[in-house]
Amino acid sequence: MSKNIQLKNLKMLISALSHVFLTILLVQKAACVDSWKKRNCSELRIGQFNCSTPKIDPQKQNELNCTKDGLVLVECYPAKNVICDNKIFDGNTVGFYRNLKCRYVTNYNYQTTVLLSIFFGIFGVDRFYLGYYSIGVIKACTFGFMLIGYLIEMLMIITQHLGPADGSKFLVDHYGQILYTQGVDL
Repeated sequence: MSKNIQLKNLKMLISALSHVFLTILLVQKAACVDSWKKRNCSELRIGQFNCSTPKIDPQKQNELNCTKDGLVLVECYPAKNVICDNKIFDGNTVGFYRNLKCRYVTNYNYQTTVLLSIFFGIFGVDRFYLGYYSIGVIKACTFGFMLIGYLIEMLMIITQHLGPADGSKFLVDHYGQILYTQGVDL
């Protein structure tokens, strides 16, 4: 009889522990669901949202509304049935905006700058065109820094190390050359 009582007590203990365990799981699941509802849409992981591509200016062949910092704002859509900002999204509604990198360009044409540098760089016309007026005057008075500065600056413009004074990049034709400089960390 004592074995039957012990077995019965053991069954009751196991039943009570399983109820406690299930209660803990349900509380954790409810807390988890609440945390999903409270998360920001901008904190979604890759695959949980889709961002639109930036709109392109057909004349400049670059992103529209690109800022001087080299960023463009695009719309992002959370995937279907994703919960964020206390909403369930359908995949077609804008959930947040994200900044993407872009090339900030103005109206400084690369080919024009190279031609001005080659033919009139000794008189500082290339520097005037790029917006460096003081250096343009000095270059004109010294005949391109005695031709040495003229040659160095011509190479800097051709390799796109010397750009417009406003911090923008050169406007390049659709199939023109865009050079990206690489740095070395020492």
